[in-house]
Amino acid sequence: MVSKTFILVVCVGSLTGFSDAFWRMSCGIIQTGRIDPVVSPGKISGHVHKIAGASNIGLDSTYNTLQQSNCTSCEIQKDKSAYWTPQLYYHLSNGSFEEVPNQGMTVYYLGRGNNAANIKPFPEGFRMLSGNAAARSYNTQNLTYQNVRPIADRVSFACLQANPSAETPGMNETNCINGLRAQVHFQSCWDGVNLYKEDNSHVAYMSMMDNGVCPPEYPVQFIHLFYEVLYSVNNVNLDGGNFAFSQGDTTGYGFHGDFLNGWDMDVQTQAMEQCANTADGVVKDCAPLAASDIDDFSDVCATQAPLVQEQTGPMISKLPGCITITSGPEDASMADMVCAAGTPEPAVASGFVAVGSSSAMAQAADATALATSNASPRRRGVGWYGNI
Repeated sequence: MVSKTFILVVCVGSLTGFSDAFWRMSCGIIQTGRIDPVVSPGKISGHVHKIAGASNIGLDSTYNTLQQSNCTSCEIQKDKSAYWTPQLYYHLSNGSFEEVPNQGMTVYYLGRGNNAANIKPFPEGFRMLSGNAAARSYNTQNLTYQNVRPIADRVSFACLQANPSAETPGMNETNCINGLRAQVHFQSCWDGVNLYKEDNSHVAYMSMMDNGVCPPEYPVQFIHLFYEVLYSVNNVNLDGGNFAFSQGDTTGYGFHGDFLNGWDMDVQTQAMEQCANTADGVVKDCAPLAASDIDDFSDVCATQAPLVQEQTGPMISKLPGCITITSGPEDASMADMVCAAGTPEPAVASGFVAVGSSSAMAQAADATALATSNASPRRRGVGWYGNI
C-alpha cells in the first residue's frame, strides 16, 4: 500500500507556505506504459508514462470513458481525471535500463493569478500538456506573456537530502538520499473555445508562470495545476551510468506532464467556490472534496496490469519504443524518439484497441510534447518544433 502520508511527506515542499492553495491531492500509480490519449489518442505512444488517476485509462480515453472508471488511484474519488509524466530509468554501463522506483505523485490545485477570484473549472473534454520532451538544454529565448520569465521554468527538480540545494531546471544533481523530485507547472490561461489543439495553443502560461496575468487572447483563467513526482534515485544500483527519462532524455529539461480532465463537474465547481480559504491545502478541510476522499486509495484502486504488452521494468535491455539516448545541448530530433514507418508494435490487452500505427506526425507530437507559450505568430505550422 502507498500511503497518502508518505506521498505528501516526500512531495510537499516547494509550494508550502502559500495562503492561496486550494487543495493538494495524493495519487498512486494506476498504469505504466506507452499510453498518451492527449497527444496520441487511439495509438501506442512514443515513450513510457507513469499514469495516475482513473482506472479506465486507455489509448483513446475521453471525458466520458473516464467517467466509467470503477475507481481512481487518487484520493478524491469524484475526480476521474488522468495525470501522467515520463518514467525515469537508470542506464547502466552494460546498456540495460533499470526502472527508478516511483510510487505516485502529488497534484496541486492552486488559486493563483491576478484574476484568481474568477477562476473557472476545467470543462468536460479538456486536455493539455506542459513541457517539451525533446528539450535537452535550458531555453532562455521563449518567454511568458510580457516577457517576464523563460517558459523553460515550467520544469524544475529538487534533490531531497539533509541539506537541500536550490531547485534547478535540469536534472543536475542525482545523489539525493530522500529522492529526486521532478516538478511541472501547467498553463492556467485558456482561449475559451478549444478543448484541445495539436500545437497546444488553446492554453498559455500566466506572466509569472504560477502567478500574474493571462495574455489578452486567453480570457479564461483556470485553477493553476502543478505536479510533484518523486523518484527514489538512491534505490538503484549506480555503476557509472546515468539517469534517463523514457524519451531518452538524460538532462531533465525534457520532463513533461499531461492532464485529461475527468472531474465530476459539480464537485469541481463547488470546490473552487467553497475552498478558496483552505490555506493548508488539506482535502478534508474542503467539504465538496472530503465527501469522496479516502485514505486507502492505493488499495481500493491498485496498479493495473499494463495495456500495452511490453516490458517496461524493472530491468530491461532497451527503452520501449525507438528511443535514442541524447544529452543535448541541441534538442532531440524526431528520429531520436519516433519509430520508422512499418516498425512492428506490441500487442494491446484485450478490450483496448490501438487504431493502427501512429503516423510520423502523430508520433512526433507524442515524442516532443510541446507546450505553448502565448500563441506567438512565430509558431511554424502544426509541427511540434515551431515554438520550443
